[in-house]
Amino acid sequence: MSAVIGAVLVFAGGNDMADENIRDVIDDHPDVVGLPSNTSAADIKSLSGPIWDELVSDRAGSLAARAGFAIFTAVCVLVFTLCVRKNAATWARVLITISGVVALFPHILILGDYEPETVMAFSFVALLATLVAIVLCWLPPTNRYARERKAGPSAWPAS
Repeated sequence: MSAVIGAVLVFAGGNDMADENIRDVIDDHPDVVGLPSNTSAADIKSLSGPIWDELVSDRAGSLAARAGFAIFTAVCVLVFTLCVRKNAATWARVLITISGVVALFPHILILGDYEPETVMAFSFVALLATLVAIVLCWLPPTNRYARERKAGPSAWPAS
């Protein structure tokens, strides 16, 4: 869910969020983008109006692509989680694991990049939640539950 919230923030922020993100990176870490240490975002913007707009547009596209991929993988994990609820089927747990591992990639990219702080916070929560979901799929009690459900009601312990 936090991946979806982070993605919604990216889509709602659009070019304004990308512009602010680029300004923050240039002002805080100009050496990361290959600029001299005393360079500010205002200097760059004043020297290159159309180039700045293209840079902002490219950054917004990059943010949106990561957000879209994060939503897609979050929906996959959610759908497979709903499938696994009833009887902890192995196929559904395998699909949760696979889609969960794939879902980690955009969040690792986001956490390794200079993203807006709110997006990073939601991405970190999504990363942790995905790791927890993967681990919970394969805990011994889940395996026992799956075996008991597969064996049928006669194998269930009497209450």
